[in-house]
Amino acid sequence: MLKKVALLVVGGVFASSAFAQAELFKPEDLVKYRQSIYQVMSAQVKVIGAMAKGETEFDAKEFHERTLNMANVAKLLGETYVPATQGVKDSNMLPAAWDDREGMGNKGKAFGSALQELVAASGEPGFDRKAAQPAVGKMLKTCKACHDDYRAD
Repeated sequence: MLKKVALLVVGGVFASSAFAQAELFKPEDLVKYRQSIYQVMSAQVKVIGAMAKGETEFDAKEFHERTLNMANVAKLLGETYVPATQGVKDSNMLPAAWDDREGMGNKGKAFGSALQELVAASGEPGFDRKAAQPAVGKMLKTCKACHDDYRAD
């Protein structure tokens, strides 16, 4: 029962936070904020991807730090996806993202799960390039799934 109450409180705080973001920021600024989060994540993916592919030296500690960086900024995304950002000129989101909020949310959860699996795996002793490749691939598939359906390129 205590867990349920804690989840409700956390959910309420998050909902309040998202609402506060919509009230404090112009929709155009929220889109820029969201895009900057994705730029940070993209920079991290470039490093871990290069390590997983063997394009650069594999460093397990560095790899893990990069996955933690991604996980830390990914937590901020939810507060940027507010209806007020729909139709912002510089947004890359397709109308389908707003029409299918549940599907988009499910894809976001799949990304979060794959990222958390990657974070956990990369923190294990003996994590190496061979172990990184399928874990990175799984996470990147979740990114692609959302981009394919909800992002204009």
